[in-house]
Amino acid sequence: MEVGVNNSTRDVVSDIKANEMGFYVVSAKKFIILFVGTLGVYSLYWFYKNWSNYKKETGDKVWPVARSFFSIFFVHSLFQKMRNKYIHQTGRNSKNVNNLATIYVLIYIISNVSDRLAGDEVGSPYTDYISIMLLPIICWALYKAQLLANIACGDANGDTNNRLTALNYLWLALGGAFWVLILWGLTL
Repeated sequence: MEVGVNNSTRDVVSDIKANEMGFYVVSAKKFIILFVGTLGVYSLYWFYKNWSNYKKETGDKVWPVARSFFSIFFVHSLFQKMRNKYIHQTGRNSKNVNNLATIYVLIYIISNVSDRLAGDEVGSPYTDYISIMLLPIICWALYKAQLLANIACGDANGDTNNRLTALNYLWLALGGAFWVLILWGLTL
């Protein structure tokens, strides 16, 4: 026992590195800032980190890069693995995550179809707005899974990964520039 440390107030989670928890742990605030600030591109990294951490913990032969790029085919599996770990770690049952995964898949597909239609100027200007309007729904589905993963990894608030890094700020700057271009294009 360390001198001067009160064990009742000591945060045990702070001693655990975020990338050694089985799934990617991130605070809700940081998750939302990065997701919205990058127009959802952060989700690629999010899926990659979750599959990469899962692979490190279990030794399963999964390809994190492929599973992040083709997330719609693997999101149900990932969310179920998060739920299983949550149940194992807490001893409590959780809500079924299949609905969240299905919502993610459907909204993701609708968003991509509307992007393609907008690119071909079909249904303009409505198809231009659809993807932006659907972004919060995708964010919500992944956010709910993130909350489950945080609890399953013993860091409900994501305290081990709650600060923006220099690289995060770089991605946010690029995302901000893209946001400006999109909003400027929509006003024309």
